[in-house]
Amino acid sequence: MNINEKIDKYKSILNKFEDNNQRYDFLLALAKKANPFPEEFRLEEFKVRGCMSQVWLVPKLEEGLVNYHCDSDAMFVKGTIRLISDIYSGHTAQEILDNDRNLMEELNLGSMLSMSRRNGAYNMLLMVKEQAKLFTQSLSSDG
Repeated sequence: MNINEKIDKYKSILNKFEDNNQRYDFLLALAKKANPFPEEFRLEEFKVRGCMSQVWLVPKLEEGLVNYHCDSDAMFVKGTIRLISDIYSGHTAQEILDNDRNLMEELNLGSMLSMSRRNGAYNMLLMVKEQAKLFTQSLSSDG
């Protein structure tokens, strides 16, 4: 499934809910299904800046594809970062950079989040793009 198909899948799921409470419950369920987060990944360099909660987003380049490990100390935020990680994991850094869809708008995350949480989610998305850019720069300098 490509990035756009994943976004469309989550958009379809979230649009089926009648209100933000149901969307919130969906994100909590995503958080509860998250894989355990290795303690060695809880480093400052992997922390998402500007979040009210502690959020870690760890990119791993494996066979040319970026995969993310993520965690947060707040369940709702953990569900949000897990959704973002799922959308972008399993793709090349260039595919991530080339995708310009606005998840905040398309998934209607802004309506579910307080202003400070919106800023945090925006920073999560920025970090995904920044990490992908670093991978593309690293790959181009290796070649």
